[in-house]
Amino acid sequence: MKFPSFPFVVLDTETTGFVPRVNRVIEFASVRVEDGKRTDEYSTLISVTEEVPRTVQVLTRIDVKMLDGQPKFDDVRSTITKHIGADTLVVGQNVGFDIRMLKGEGVDLSERAWVDTSMLASLVFPELASFSLGYVSKVLKLTHDPVHRALGDVNATLELFGRCWERLIELPEDLLAHVRKIFAAGSPGYQLLAQALPKKATAAKHPAWFSLPDDRPPGTFAPSSALTAALTASKKGETVLVEEPLDVRALQGVVEAAIKDRSVTHWIAVKNLEASVRRLRLPENEVRVIHHPSLLLDPAAGEKLLAQDSWTADEATLAVKLHWFRPRVQRDLALLGEERSVWFGKLSCSQQSAAYQDQFKDLPGVVLIDQQQLLTILSSPEHPARGALGKKSHIIIDDTSMLEDTATKAFRWQCVLDHLRAASEKHNVLTKFTDLLQIWIERVRAFQDVRYLTSNDLNTQEVEGLRKRLTPLLKDASLTPLVLEQLAHLDRILTADLLSHRIAWIEQRQGGSQYIQSVPDHVGPLLFSCLYAEFPVTLLIPPGSSQTLTEVLPSAQIQSSTPFEPFPVPLKIATGILSAPLKDPPKGKTIMLIGSRRIIEECFVDYTVALEEKNVTLICQNLNGGLERMQAEFLAADAPVIWLMTPWTYEEVEIPAGTVDHLIIASLPFDHPSHTVLSRRAERYANAFEQYFLPRLEHRLFRLLRTFCRHRTEAGDVRVTDERLGTKQYGKRVKAYLEGFSSHGEMKHEGEKAQLKLL
Repeated sequence: MKFPSFPFVVLDTETTGFVPRVNRVIEFASVRVEDGKRTDEYSTLISVTEEVPRTVQVLTRIDVKMLDGQPKFDDVRSTITKHIGADTLVVGQNVGFDIRMLKGEGVDLSERAWVDTSMLASLVFPELASFSLGYVSKVLKLTHDPVHRALGDVNATLELFGRCWERLIELPEDLLAHVRKIFAAGSPGYQLLAQALPKKATAAKHPAWFSLPDDRPPGTFAPSSALTAALTASKKGETVLVEEPLDVRALQGVVEAAIKDRSVTHWIAVKNLEASVRRLRLPENEVRVIHHPSLLLDPAAGEKLLAQDSWTADEATLAVKLHWFRPRVQRDLALLGEERSVWFGKLSCSQQSAAYQDQFKDLPGVVLIDQQQLLTILSSPEHPARGALGKKSHIIIDDTSMLEDTATKAFRWQCVLDHLRAASEKHNVLTKFTDLLQIWIERVRAFQDVRYLTSNDLNTQEVEGLRKRLTPLLKDASLTPLVLEQLAHLDRILTADLLSHRIAWIEQRQGGSQYIQSVPDHVGPLLFSCLYAEFPVTLLIPPGSSQTLTEVLPSAQIQSSTPFEPFPVPLKIATGILSAPLKDPPKGKTIMLIGSRRIIEECFVDYTVALEEKNVTLICQNLNGGLERMQAEFLAADAPVIWLMTPWTYEEVEIPAGTVDHLIIASLPFDHPSHTVLSRRAERYANAFEQYFLPRLEHRLFRLLRTFCRHRTEAGDVRVTDERLGTKQYGKRVKAYLEGFSSHGEMKHEGEKAQLKLL
């Protein structure tokens, strides 16, 4: 394996948590390489007086007994510093974390040149679905030994660095030139790489890996049905309800019917546009996909980034990707880490961007758009795309059960501190403002994760001073449109007179990101004024929900029509204990839905080691990385595998058909009663549980079953094991609702047999 000729050290730490000086390093390992050869290796456990969380003990396989008798960090600090060396490039997987944790222990590498292998891999391995070390090691067959230990991570990271270097030096000149130029003006670590790159490329052709995978299936149209009649546009101000089935091809059928009806322009609004585009077959000349401005590259902003005379580490890799792949939308790139903040802070479009507005020119008969974006357009008379929705527009809302949530986001004002930080690079005025805003946030939220804003919070001289500083920033043409939009939202949030009939709060999320948000306390009136009263509308709703979608329906008296055939699934309703599938894992691949992250963590601690001894992979939300990483690891793992997650996360999962053998709904997915927005809206109901939270539960169960129908194998089944179905009065209602999606006997559908018996 080839490496750069300059000296470098690959290092890794295991820690008790993620906060420097609060959490401690309990293991350190490093390998030094000089002239392309491994010259030094070091590994040590480190004792601490602090408690080692049980989750950390399972993740690292380092228990408290193993730390007994080991040296303290004070005893090994000089040894660690010696093994790292004074003249070496520091290399690591997510190495910024290790550098921060080591600094907390008195080993300061913050001024050293460093390279993050996960970021480098995202550049030269664009075909990978995740860049976590565990997934990359499995797919690229890296030597990850000893497993679960720092030295094992170092060995795998060293090989990954070598594989990345080999791909870099094998690039043809037109690609390599961009890397040389940008890395040479990038962070010190990338400058070292630039100096070591070949002065002249030897390859003449682009490598086979030089393209992002197209994960969109070709798709097939569903057979025509009564959809054509059901989706014919009604008159202005009239709304038609259509009950949709679990059949995953239903939306494809809607698109087909809309294409055939050329009397009007059909605007089909979906909950998740990017996911829908991957699942659908969309004839290019007959369907226009309208991307959200934040996901669309502003060409002028892209050229501005590329014209910089220097780049941060995150900007450098992103700048190379812009040169190489010439993206139009965010999904054209494999973005990782803080590259996303750079995208939102410096590159994406706003409503005023020409690239965004060009999407609305010369529209065909069918437009596919996400719900949130459509509602943003409808609720803003001055929106530049508002004119595209003319008199001959028929609006079709898919997945209406999500309309309350997407409308809340569409009518939201929001400012994200991470985006302001990314945009403030080399902008002193914005940097100063963001610092002052940060101070105000910390004072007001007073260490609370969620802090509702009141008039007293906003009627202060401090807020008045912030708004005065906002005034010139709102006119600063050097800032990207998206940042200006967020600053305008912030100005509204900080205006006390606009707090009426809204819910406003400061939120600190896991990982430290801070948001300031404001949403309407009730979306129904806004939906009526901008949607139902202005256009002919067709709403696709869950079966039997015409009387329960009270937050979003224009009238409870509208009669439903059901043009779809029933599409039941193999469903078993039975009581059971949560641990049963973990003690006796089902064959194949299982997704298990649990309503509490705390319980998922307990399952991880109690069963990970035992399942591993049975060659069963356990993947747990929050403990196995983000959604993309979990999806990649679930697909790459050999069966049997069990993936534990919350129901809310499962609704966002996008994996291929034929992937999941079993779905276990271990607990009914009620909304949390203290939810930031829902808890406030529930106050308007005489019986919030029965009138608001129980209907939302039913709608979510429908969506979960439909999501499973997209993922299931031919024999895939569903089990609902929450004992409340049998012990609570409301459980009878929920059980009857679920049983409506199951039947006895068999049903043939397009030549395929589906076992529909109640198991």
